[in-house]
Amino acid sequence: MNKLYILFFSFLLLIFLQIPVVKTKIVDIANNIKIELSTFKTFIKEKINYFSNQQQLINDLKKENIKLKKEVAILNQFIEPCKDLKGFKIINDSNLTFVKTISYAALPDFTQIYINYNKPISIPRGLVYNNVAAGIVVKNFGNYSLGLLNSNKRVTYTVIIGNREIPGIFKGGSFKVEYIKKFLPIKIGDIVKTSGLDGVFYKGALVGKVIKINQKKLYQEAIIKPFYNKLTPDYFYVVEKNDTIKKIGGKNGLNTN
Repeated sequence: MNKLYILFFSFLLLIFLQIPVVKTKIVDIANNIKIELSTFKTFIKEKINYFSNQQQLINDLKKENIKLKKEVAILNQFIEPCKDLKGFKIINDSNLTFVKTISYAALPDFTQIYINYNKPISIPRGLVYNNVAAGIVVKNFGNYSLGLLNSNKRVTYTVIIGNREIPGIFKGGSFKVEYIKKFLPIKIGDIVKTSGLDGVFYKGALVGKVIKINQKKLYQEAIIKPFYNKLTPDYFYVVEKNDTIKKIGGKNGLNTN
C-alpha cells in the first residue's frame, strides 16, 4: 500500500513539474542558485588573492626594511666619526679624498701617522686641513697609508712666497723654506703657499708666515711659522693625482666655501 502511495505522489509531482509556470519558476530558482554560487566563489577567490597580495607586500616591505637598515649602518660609519669635526670644513670635491687618522705610526714620534687611505701612491700626495698644508702621504699599505706631518724632517714640497710668488722648497721639521734666490725680495710677514708645480699639492694651500730670513752664501732661507698647528691629528683631505690639481687650485688656492 505504501508503495502505491509513493508511486501515486511521484506521478502527481512529475505532472506538477511539467506545468510551464512551475517549470519556469524552478529553472529561475536553479539559475539564481547557480549565480549566487558563482558570485560567492568569485568573492572567495578575490579575498584569497587580496590576502596573498598583502602577504607579498609585507614580505617585500620586510626585505626593503632590511636593505634600508644596512644602508643606514653604512652611513653611520661615516657620520659617527664626523660628529666631532668641530672647525673642519667639509669640501665636496672629487679631487680631494676625505680621510681620518687611524693611529700614530712610530711612537714616541708624533710626526708620523697612519690614515685610512687605500689608493696606490707613486709620488707623495699632499695632506690638507681647511686649505692648510699639513704634510704629505708617502706610502700605501693596502687599506691604510703612511702620512708625514710638516713637523717631520722627511717632508718636502715646493712653495711660493708673498704676492710675487717667489719660489722655494719647504723643509719639514725645521720649518724652513730653502733655495730662495738671493736677488729676490722676501720679507718678514710674507705668506707662504704651496706652488702645485711638484704634483704634491694644488696651488695655493696655506703653509705658514715668514718670521725670519737668513742670508746664505748662495741663496736665502726663510724660517716660517706654520699654519697647521693641531696637537692631535684627526681629519684631512688627500690631494689626488697631479692631472686633477689644476682644477682645484688657482691664484687664490682652493675655494672652501
